[in-house]
Amino acid sequence: MSARRVFIRGVGVVSALGRDWPSTAAALAGGRSAIGPITHFDVAGYPCTVGAPVLDPELEGPDRRLGLARRAAREAWARAGVSVAPERLGVFIGAESGRATLSTVCELAQAAGGGRTFDHVRFGARAPAMAPRIDASVVSPAAVASVLAGEWDARGPAQTVSLACASGSAAIIEAVRALRLGLCDVALCGGVGADVDPLMLAGFGHLGILSAKGCSRPFDARRDGFVVGEGAALVVLSVERGDAEAEIAGVGRSLDAYNLTAPDPEGDGARRSMLAALRDAGVETVDYVQAHGTSTPLNDPVEAWALRVVLGDGLARARVASVKGALGHWVAGAGALGLVCAYEAVVGGRMMPTAGLETPDPDCDLPHVIGEAVYQEARTALVNAFAFGGANTSLVVRRCA
Repeated sequence: MSARRVFIRGVGVVSALGRDWPSTAAALAGGRSAIGPITHFDVAGYPCTVGAPVLDPELEGPDRRLGLARRAAREAWARAGVSVAPERLGVFIGAESGRATLSTVCELAQAAGGGRTFDHVRFGARAPAMAPRIDASVVSPAAVASVLAGEWDARGPAQTVSLACASGSAAIIEAVRALRLGLCDVALCGGVGADVDPLMLAGFGHLGILSAKGCSRPFDARRDGFVVGEGAALVVLSVERGDAEAEIAGVGRSLDAYNLTAPDPEGDGARRSMLAALRDAGVETVDYVQAHGTSTPLNDPVEAWALRVVLGDGLARARVASVKGALGHWVAGAGALGLVCAYEAVVGGRMMPTAGLETPDPDCDLPHVIGEAVYQEARTALVNAFAFGGANTSLVVRRCA
């Protein structure tokens, strides 16, 4: 028995360029970048002082992931126009752990005295008042899926995928698999990242992978690291076509088994992930690639090599771009944002450019989209998201016949 088709019924995005997908897409198409100096906390002394945060008081709260995810999910659901029994609605979300605010972390660190010795009595007296700010509703990766399931009374399968930069796309892949298997009929899925904060800047800075120049330039000869961004991208998938114009036709996952923070330099895992998605979709080439494109010296040439190997001569007839040049790296939300960009190319014929890319690295020789969006018909698109730990994900989006 053939697997059920999976249609994209609605998309929703909250970004530093717009509070919904139409406004974000218009800004991206014009070549705008949201990356700029971080002003909502003191960045003095950090290795990178720029980012692409979403600064909206309406989205603030103890867990910033929730406000972003709710708004994107509501947009996607409103656009989808689906009706489904609670037991047939699944929720699949890519999310990393939440974090208490820096002030809470500092306050907790001082609760025991802040000196060389740990004052247990003082800590016992002061720490309980901080517990609500660091409990599971704030820090659990599963908190986002739980909140969204509650809002839509979803009682079908639920899954949280915490897989670093591949979290959002891996969650979408698991949703596709559940829909194909008949475990649910509709799925709310995607990813969210809320990482423009002191702890993430310090952590990524310690690894030496942030841009010291303060620029995100995927595939550019001058790139020196990525810039942290944040936002949410949610999609509603359904086995009923309705008025859907695109479907997820192929999915693929692989593992490098090479290094925690560096890709396999041979690109074998990326190659296998893409091949799996293309074979699943029954195609050999695509019209558009929304690349992982992190703007790091290591990742970009590896992905470029893998694309040349996988797509062969067909690559010359495609266009390639990375949204991270405009919105930074959303980490857990990155792959889901890439899917929405691919959806836009297939449905609207609008291929987003790679902001920041001006002088392509010869090692990243690809048919790039530079400057502004390219408008041309696209029937198929490939989306890549490659993560720490060597986790690779690829999806193929196809315009419905």
